[in-house]
Amino acid sequence: MFTLVVTNRKGGTAKTTTAVNLAAEFAKQGQRCLLIDLDNQGHSAIGLGIEPLTPDSQPQSILANGRQSLNSLLHETCYENLFFIPAGQVSEKQNLKKERLQKFLARKQLAHLFDLVVIDTPPNAGIEQTAALMAADAVVIPFLPSPLGKAGVQHLLNDMQDIPAKNRGKHIPFGLIPIMLDPRVNLDNRILSDMISLHGPEKILRGVRRNVTLAEAFDAGQPVNVFAARSRGAFDYHMLAEDIAGLWPKLLPKQNPLSFRKTAEVTTLKKPAVIQQPQSHRGIRLKDKCVEWNG
Repeated sequence: MFTLVVTNRKGGTAKTTTAVNLAAEFAKQGQRCLLIDLDNQGHSAIGLGIEPLTPDSQPQSILANGRQSLNSLLHETCYENLFFIPAGQVSEKQNLKKERLQKFLARKQLAHLFDLVVIDTPPNAGIEQTAALMAADAVVIPFLPSPLGKAGVQHLLNDMQDIPAKNRGKHIPFGLIPIMLDPRVNLDNRILSDMISLHGPEKILRGVRRNVTLAEAFDAGQPVNVFAARSRGAFDYHMLAEDIAGLWPKLLPKQNPLSFRKTAEVTTLKKPAVIQQPQSHRGIRLKDKCVEWNG
């Protein structure tokens, strides 16, 4: 079982959108996926169309009580292979411990049930984020291509060096995801070039372009690969999942990712679909990997 953490200490970086859509994309490719929401705002549930829990029905946070039964925490979704643990209750009286998440994920029952765990974290440097980083096999950091976005990533990476990694003696593996990229904007391109120079091209994952369909899908309570399976947003997250699997091959040990055309499961179109070829974010021309949409 592979644990992938989606995190950033800045709000507004599409962190929850990325966690929901990556989990849904890997699930659609046949991986048994568990999405865990550690953000007490509970926004991941909205993206999956799950009704918010009432205070009476909401379980405690895993960090407050890591011994809760799996049955009391797990929620089925209407999407095959995708399960969900919503954000739990947190009160001032509770004694939160960051080690409890790692112990919870070490349960043999979880390893038997799931191939992949995706964790959404709150946008701050609290105990939830530290717990997630300690339990991570790898971390992805969505960031806006702006000076503040670049500085925020560097602060997070500096702090990550002081957090004990799951595999002792090693730094936490990470990848960076440019969000709301617009290749026509010079600042976006300059910030992206700076990030490549700072961290190396292999750390810069496929970017997610500006796309209103992603917001519409979230508002409808559906992953974008369900709401609009052939949209630009669905394509970007499909290619991002492929990139992540390439960076950490043991993430998908059983099979190769399906082609975007196959996962879209669309047989006919009234008009031939045409996509703009995005610019490369890793020194590789994406059009060499893109699936032709025209029959």
